[in-house]
Amino acid sequence: MRTRGVLCLALALAFPVTSALAQSAPPPPRFEFAKAPGRLPKNVVPLEYSIALTPNAAERAVAGTVSVALSFKTASATIQFNSLNQKLSKVLLDGKPVKAVVSDDKAQLTTVTLAKPAAPGRHTLSFSYVGQIEKEPRGLFLQEYVTPAGVKDAMLTTQFEATDARRMFPCWDEPAFRAVFRLSVTVPARWAVYSNMPETSRSVQGELATTRFAPTPKMPSYLVEFTGGDLAHISAERDGTMFRVAAVRGQEQGGKQALANAQQILADYNDYFGVRYPLPKLDSIAIPGGFGGAMENWGAITYNDQALLITPSSTMGNRQKVYSIQAHEMAHQWFGDLVTMGWWDELWLNESFASWMAARQTDLRNPGWRWWEQQDESKEGAMRADSRATSHAIVQHVINELEAANAFDPAITYNKGQAVLRMLEAYMGPDTFRNGIRGYMKAHAYSNTLSGDLWKALDAAGAGNVSEIATAWTSQPGFPLVSVIASCDIFGSRTINLMQQRFLLQGLGSGKGRWPVPLQVRSGTGAARPVLFDGDQQSMAAGRCDEPLSVNAGALGYYRVAYDDFTLTQNTASFGTLPEADRIALLDDQWALVGAGAQPLGSYLALASAMGATPNQRAWEQISGALDTIETAERGTPGHAAFAAYARALIKPLSTQLGWEARADEAPGMQKLRRALLADLGKWGDREVIAGARQRFAAFVADRKAIAADDQAMVLQTVAANATAADFEQLHAVAKSARNETEMRRFYTALMRVRDPALARQAAAIALSDEIPKQADLVRMSLVGVLADEHPQLAWSVFAEHNERLLAPQQPFGPMILAQYSPEMFWRALPLDELEAWIKGRVPADLLPNLGRGMEAARFKLAEKAMLVQSADAYLGSKVARAD
Repeated sequence: MRTRGVLCLALALAFPVTSALAQSAPPPPRFEFAKAPGRLPKNVVPLEYSIALTPNAAERAVAGTVSVALSFKTASATIQFNSLNQKLSKVLLDGKPVKAVVSDDKAQLTTVTLAKPAAPGRHTLSFSYVGQIEKEPRGLFLQEYVTPAGVKDAMLTTQFEATDARRMFPCWDEPAFRAVFRLSVTVPARWAVYSNMPETSRSVQGELATTRFAPTPKMPSYLVEFTGGDLAHISAERDGTMFRVAAVRGQEQGGKQALANAQQILADYNDYFGVRYPLPKLDSIAIPGGFGGAMENWGAITYNDQALLITPSSTMGNRQKVYSIQAHEMAHQWFGDLVTMGWWDELWLNESFASWMAARQTDLRNPGWRWWEQQDESKEGAMRADSRATSHAIVQHVINELEAANAFDPAITYNKGQAVLRMLEAYMGPDTFRNGIRGYMKAHAYSNTLSGDLWKALDAAGAGNVSEIATAWTSQPGFPLVSVIASCDIFGSRTINLMQQRFLLQGLGSGKGRWPVPLQVRSGTGAARPVLFDGDQQSMAAGRCDEPLSVNAGALGYYRVAYDDFTLTQNTASFGTLPEADRIALLDDQWALVGAGAQPLGSYLALASAMGATPNQRAWEQISGALDTIETAERGTPGHAAFAAYARALIKPLSTQLGWEARADEAPGMQKLRRALLADLGKWGDREVIAGARQRFAAFVADRKAIAADDQAMVLQTVAANATAADFEQLHAVAKSARNETEMRRFYTALMRVRDPALARQAAAIALSDEIPKQADLVRMSLVGVLADEHPQLAWSVFAEHNERLLAPQQPFGPMILAQYSPEMFWRALPLDELEAWIKGRVPADLLPNLGRGMEAARFKLAEKAMLVQSADAYLGSKVARAD
């Protein structure tokens, strides 16, 4: 028997496997209201709110009255609930004055002391209050905007997740406190108003109108929604549900595609979940700015208008974004709204599931988009974050609700969770997994859950004891590296020996953890075989030694694979015959192993070269991303010109094959790949591509219809990267002439790509200028991020001086962005110790773990840069030596 695997054997000897987890771990807990975390007492529980609001936009103030039906579980002399920046008056219990009312804005709590203890049973608390309308996207906030016609206006809308309902009205603002909400609002009569439920009445009093809405189902406070302004909507009815898409008046027709999407998605979800959407209507409301993305308020989802509306300026990428975000937010109508996590520890029960369901739905209804392949990029982002020693588990401890915003980690809570769920679905089988989800929804509708409730439902669906597998993946940080050592018998049959260790980008083998790994094993081009690798080591038969091998067939798994030298050589030689997803998984893993110092750069570049001119979108995006990382690292070094030439030579044959113009029958992925390759060639100095971009830009300056919307970013960014002062002025004029925000974002982003330092300083000033309208304030931070690619010190100086302004539209996530993500953006701008000290002085103590993650990523990037320059120079030097 011959064993192949010098590298994997060395890894196994150098980094011993960890001991197994306890085999008799206790079952994960299930939700119990009395044991739900939180600061509020559980002895007084809200049942139903009646809330009447009169906001005054001009004064940035809101007056309200609240009546809350309460259930006293035990006799109590106090009532405690959340409030912030409000003054309460006329506080009564069952119509009688109370003894004292104390509101503490620092603690965000109001304590009502009664004249005498109230007996167990139902009581009614009522009060009036005055509060404030916020400037930032939290609570009830005023959103200013400018219409395409240049008219200034403003509207009111809400953003409550995680803990900001208390900013609009005092309430029990923790997710376990589900209640019915009856809302009425008094606003200018010319306004249209929207909330979770349909209107039941409207009365006009002069210039004001009072609108009452139907009572909601029992739900947590963070899902309450109100929007009012000069808005209009389009609508459709399907299967008993009224669908509406609302936008600033005059822009509502841009919601036609979203209106059609919503009807399709809801029909599919009604079928999948086995529980129909329970509300009579579903509104999708486009907000001009305010916040990024969207918020899943039950029955009234709010979106940044760029995530909902389609205009003639929109690209295929814009259309894909609209569909996928709608699919995510509508999945929340079940995961999060119908069934709500019991506490913010379990945010993944909302976000991971909505992300997974959205990807599933987008792929189902748009097969030509090859959506799961595109989702590989988000999975890789999660794995990069999760390979840090400072990573955290999907289920992460949240001490109190004031820290809940820290749980919204896109890489782990959204993307890792999505990838783990896809892996579990593949292991269980789609039908069994769906049956478990249906059981979960039926058992816990209008209630709260913990992960244990979900695992119980999946186990009951007939998948065996999946809870042990799922708990291991959600309760510990990181993921495994599965090392594969193959051996062959005299007949050519292959046996593989598997070992696992935690994969870390720095210190591989030093991490702790063990996972039951649902492998998908394929030999040659045959069907994949599911195998549960549940131990430190495991052996199994795996086809023939003269066939390529994939231990993550279909790229379904959330783990890395390191093949022994012989198997890797075999896979490289057969790379062109592998299924596309298997090629993607191999490229991803090999690049990650290079970064961790476990494989030479040449092993990855050999795979990249083996692609030839095979036109697979995600594989080439992965390759061009790796090449771009190396090219960026090489800038300013003696080896830069040689590597840029190498990178151009690697992708130029496929780019030439695809050309500049799309064919009528071409899939969207190929069109996107064409543009990506041309953009890379332009960035890496290909004279032919730069000349072609200049020619097309000249035509575009003369006629805005000369370049299709999908091609504009690629052409303009190529021109900007190589811009003269005259080119910059033309690019700036194009940006100022943008007809809508979709074009504005595209054109101003291109301006930030300039390489000339003097032009970059002009670009930085423009990013902060009033040319960017109020509703696009979110864009400023991303413009600074783009500027940092070419001019890190300049971008840092802009950020350091204006960070409060740049982060204000990002609230409530601004502090987390500062702590965790700014180190990854500015790692090249100044010494890392100085960067860390600067940030540490500006974030609260509870965000220090986030800062640790950000600094670990920054230090890795710095080490990676040095390693890649050395490795690339050595690789190209050896190629030259061999050629001589």
